[in-house]
Amino acid sequence: MASSAGSQENDGAAEALDAVRELHAAHGALLESVAGRYGLNHNDLRCLEILQREGELRAQRLAGLSNLSPAAITKVVDRLVAAGYAVRRQSATDRRSQVIGLSDGHAELRAATWERVRADAIAVLDDVPDAELRGFVRLLGRLAEVNRAHARRLSAGPPDPATE
Repeated sequence: MASSAGSQENDGAAEALDAVRELHAAHGALLESVAGRYGLNHNDLRCLEILQREGELRAQRLAGLSNLSPAAITKVVDRLVAAGYAVRRQSATDRRSQVIGLSDGHAELRAATWERVRADAIAVLDDVPDAELRGFVRLLGRLAEVNRAHARRLSAGPPDPATE
């Protein structure tokens, strides 16, 4: 079957991309449900995930990692602090600056929400041999890099018909 880019796409690749899109849509629905339950929005959840993964960050770094403007990150952090999911602290390395970190309230949110999701996902993955899982992890990493590359391309400026 021919893809829109003109290259040949095998049926297995098309089926795999459909499955990735389905997983992405299901994860998006899960995030919306979590956000609604806890009075947050998508950007709030994304910033909580970044703080979970990266640890304490300066607001400027959090803005860069989340692709949000400084004004938007200020609003996100204000909401997260007010909700009890994040805290502002004085930086341990630069007393003139502040960092944003996760609060004990976030630990409770994470345990109440994500531990069950993680356990159910682990139960599914436990049926897959380790060698297949390692290949799957490599594949997902490569697909993530494709998405990051296209995000950079699309964020670089107005479309260029010659390269789009």
